[in-house]
Amino acid sequence: MPQDTIYLDRDGAIATIHLNRPGKRNALDSGMWARLIDLVDAADADPAVKVIVVTGEGGTFAAGSDIEELGRSLHDPAVSERAGDVTYRSQMRLRRAAKPTIAKIRGACVGGGCGIALCCDLRFADTSAQFGITPGKLGLIYSVADTKRLVDVVGQARAKDILYTGRIFGAAEALDYGLIDWLVEPKELDKAVADYTGQICDASQVSARANKEIIHAILDGLADDTPRTRRLFVDGFKGADFKEGQTAFMEKRKPKFKSS
Repeated sequence: MPQDTIYLDRDGAIATIHLNRPGKRNALDSGMWARLIDLVDAADADPAVKVIVVTGEGGTFAAGSDIEELGRSLHDPAVSERAGDVTYRSQMRLRRAAKPTIAKIRGACVGGGCGIALCCDLRFADTSAQFGITPGKLGLIYSVADTKRLVDVVGQARAKDILYTGRIFGAAEALDYGLIDWLVEPKELDKAVADYTGQICDASQVSARANKEIIHAILDGLADDTPRTRRLFVDGFKGADFKEGQTAFMEKRKPKFKSS
């Protein structure tokens, strides 16, 4: 296993970003947050990659940001400014990845770890997973960007419950809240994610990326088409993927898209 505290590997069309600081339950320091930006950039730029998966090593997704590092802000306020800036930029870069993103979650997914998972398009977890967002236990304030992502996923009442109490809760409750999208037994998690990413890889990448862009524009407040979104819609009918999809439909076969 690589010794880097965060690293990327690729298996076919799947790029996986590994949080790899198991001795600290994959708590992210500023260096890891900064490196996350670079790794998402690399995966987005790689024409062979169709899906980006984020996961944690050592049976834990991530226990959050490094509290020891953040504690230094009590004596140096610039620490919190820098940490807040890099955390915001890295989470936004993950959320804005052009390609579909999936969080594969085992064990603790707390604080900043939960923030990373919420920046992914979809979240798969096994029954060992535990969740929580804990500023209420630390005397801290959750940012607007983080809070909006939480509200978008679970609704305002459940977001208030999660933030007001800072409590840790299990995977079944997370599924009920809509915080995760799939829940499986531990031995089934890798296969579940592999099977699902395979479905994405078989579909049109032109369609997946344009639809992701439109969904995120709606989440950002867009209520009607813009020239950009209208162009995405119209251009689809002119593309090679539609030609292949329509031909495959008429020939009653599985399409073989060449888009990447």
